[in-house]
Amino acid sequence: MSVLCVGVVMVLMTRAEGKVFDITTKNLASKVSMWAIKTLTQESSEWLPKKDGGRLIVTTWLLASLVFMSSYSGILTAMLTLPRVTIPIDSLADLVAQSDLPWRLEQGSMIHKFLLESGDPVRQKAVRGTSGTFPDCWSARQAIASGEFAAICDETTMKKAMSWDFSTSGKCHLYIGREKVFTSSMFAMAFRTNSSLLPKANTIIYKVKEAGLLAKWLRSEITNTSQCLRPPSSDRRDGITALNLDALLGPLFVLSGGMTLGLFVFLCEHGRYCMVSRSTQ
Repeated sequence: MSVLCVGVVMVLMTRAEGKVFDITTKNLASKVSMWAIKTLTQESSEWLPKKDGGRLIVTTWLLASLVFMSSYSGILTAMLTLPRVTIPIDSLADLVAQSDLPWRLEQGSMIHKFLLESGDPVRQKAVRGTSGTFPDCWSARQAIASGEFAAICDETTMKKAMSWDFSTSGKCHLYIGREKVFTSSMFAMAFRTNSSLLPKANTIIYKVKEAGLLAKWLRSEITNTSQCLRPPSSDRRDGITALNLDALLGPLFVLSGGMTLGLFVFLCEHGRYCMVSRSTQ
């Protein structure tokens, strides 16, 4: 589509400049078409516009086509070289839709009531279809890592289990799905009603959280998880996708800006030519 737009603009611009400067170009449409195609295939072209307006559009198209072809070739190379590994269970819906791997819930936790009262059929099925319970996520880390069952646990405990697994085995046997079933941030510091310490504590907590200290302290306490928390691009369903219009807005803006600037240069050339013609008369 962009090649067609550039070709049409180049034909119109070259013909307009030819009328202004009395320049005749034979087989203009075929020359412009071959020029645009050779640019995409990174081949040189013997034909170029003779005036500034057309040459400015040529320069803009060279820059835009370089971005287009580099992005296309990079995505194509990645799709051909990287193995595509599909993760069968990456959400709660995937978990309840399969029957190969059983799942269990933590005994005595609020997750049972939370899922049943959510009103979501998928979450309710996660409770009704469970194969049992386990004492807590940390004590069941070995059974989860060995593939005996899947578990719905809080993220902090699972990161600790990942750290333990990678530190003891040097491999990542645990995986955290991308879908968040529930967040483990439902914690708070309690004060008595109308306590004078509450505003000061809130200010300190906000500053520590916004400065990233909480995440830093958590990473320092739970080490050896970065390798297991980083899913490879080949393992993600949306890791390599086709380029859409949003991904190419940058070069399209450059191309449209170059065309506008080329039109402005042509108008300046036309005005200057008219002034010279009047002065000679």
